[in-house]
Amino acid sequence: MSRIFVCFSILFVFLLGSCRKDAKLLKDPGTLGLSEDTIYFDTVFTRLPGSPYPKSVNKRFMVRNPYKEKVNVNVRIMGGTNSAYRMNVDGLTGREIRDVEILPEDSAWVFVEATLDANNQTNPILVMDSIEFETNGNRQYVKLAAYGWDAYYLKDSVFNGTTTLFLKDKPYVIVNSIFVNDNSTLNIGPGLHFYSTTNSVFVDTSGKQFGISAINVLGTLKINGTKAEPVIFEGDRLDNAYDEVAGQWRGIHFYRGSTNNEVTHALIKNAAVGLWVDSLPEAGQYNLIVRNTRIRNMTAYGVLGLTASILIENSLISNCGINTFIGYYGGNYNINNCTFYTGANGRRDPHVLFNNILRNENKVIIRTYDLHFQIRNSILWGPLEAEMGFDLTNDSQIKTAVFDNNIYKYKANFGGNNNLRSTDLVYPQFVNPAKYDFHLKSNSPAIGKANPLTATTIDLEEKSRDGNPDIGAFEF
Repeated sequence: MSRIFVCFSILFVFLLGSCRKDAKLLKDPGTLGLSEDTIYFDTVFTRLPGSPYPKSVNKRFMVRNPYKEKVNVNVRIMGGTNSAYRMNVDGLTGREIRDVEILPEDSAWVFVEATLDANNQTNPILVMDSIEFETNGNRQYVKLAAYGWDAYYLKDSVFNGTTTLFLKDKPYVIVNSIFVNDNSTLNIGPGLHFYSTTNSVFVDTSGKQFGISAINVLGTLKINGTKAEPVIFEGDRLDNAYDEVAGQWRGIHFYRGSTNNEVTHALIKNAAVGLWVDSLPEAGQYNLIVRNTRIRNMTAYGVLGLTASILIENSLISNCGINTFIGYYGGNYNINNCTFYTGANGRRDPHVLFNNILRNENKVIIRTYDLHFQIRNSILWGPLEAEMGFDLTNDSQIKTAVFDNNIYKYKANFGGNNNLRSTDLVYPQFVNPAKYDFHLKSNSPAIGKANPLTATTIDLEEKSRDGNPDIGAFEF
C-alpha cells in the first residue's frame, strides 16, 4: 500500500509541475506585486579612477505574480548604460532584460548594486534612477537612490620622508594598504576620517601576495587628533548595519624598527587588531605612546604588544573578541588611568593578558623574556570570574610588576596597593556599557580612589582631575 502511495505522490508532483510549466500566458495588462517601492543605499564612496572600487552593498527585493497565468515581464534600468546602478533579475544580469517569465502565483528576486562616479563635491550628492517593470503595456517603477561621496584615495601608497595629511574636506579611503617606510614619518592632522577596505592585500615585486594590515608602519606614525577633532579609523562599509561590526579591516601594525609612534585623540574601531606593535624599540623609551584614545570592536586584540614597549594613558579599550590588551613575549608596558572592558562574547579567557614565555608545539618552555608592567589607576572589568590573565615565569626575568589603585576582576588578590577587586563586591558602575558609555555613575567606587601622585592631570575628554582623582579613563 505504501509503495502505491509513493508512486501516486511522485506522479502528482510531476503532473503539477507540468501544469505550471504549461500555464497560460497572461495577455491583459498586469499589475505585479513589488515588495519595495524604493531601494535606498544610504552613502556610497564614489569610484576610484580606473577601478571598479568601491561597489555598494547588494540589495534585493521581490517581484510577485499574483495571477493564475504566467507573466512575461520586461525589466530595465531607466538610466540605461550610463546608469550608476546594475541589476540581476532571476539570475539574468543586465540593464535591460526582456521576457522574464514568472510562473502563476510565483515570484522573482531582483538584486541591485551601485558604483557611483566622482561628483567633485565635498558633501555627498544624491544619485537617483529607477527600474521599470512592463507587463503587457502596464508600467510600474521601483526608485533607486544613493548618496555618492568623493574621497581622497590611498591605494597601496608608500610614504617616504616626512608627509603630513591635513585636508579635512573629504574622507580618506585606504584601498588594500598603506606603508610608512623606514626612516620616514607620516603625520596625521586633527579631524581626519579614514575608511579602510576589508581585504588588505599587498603584492610584492615578485608577485607574491601578503595578507597584511591596512596601515603598516616601518618608520614613524603620529596621529595628532584633538578633543574637538579626533582622528577616526574604521571600515569602508557606510550603511548603518555595519556601524559597529568588528573585523571590517585589519588595523594598524607597527613593525620591528618602527619608533617614536604617537596616537592622540583617536577612535579606532571595527578592525581585527587595533594597534599591533612588534619588538622593543631600537631608540627611545617606547615604541608607541597612546593617549586619550578609544579602541573598540576588534575581532581579536585591542592592543597587541609582542616584546614591545608601550605607554597607554587616559584611554578606553572595549569589546574585543580575544583581548583588549595583550603583552606577549615580555616587553615593557605602562598603563595609567585606562578603562579596559569586554562583555560576554563567548570567550573563556581573560581579556587582559601578560606573558613572558615561548613554548614549542609540545608546550615545553623554550625561551623566556624580560617583562616590565605597571598598571595604575585603571579599571579592568568584564563578566568573567577573572579578567586578568598571567602566563609568567617566577624568576628574575619579571623585572617590574606594579599594580596600584585599580578596580579589577581576578580570582585572588593580585597584590599591589589600594586595589579593589570583584570579590570585595565592588563594581565600577559604568553608565551604559552596551552603548559604549563608560563614564562613571555617582555611586561608582572608582570616584576619588586614584593615587593623586601617579594619576594623570586630565581624563580622556581632557576634563581636569581634581585633588582626589578617579580610577579609569573618565573623571566623574
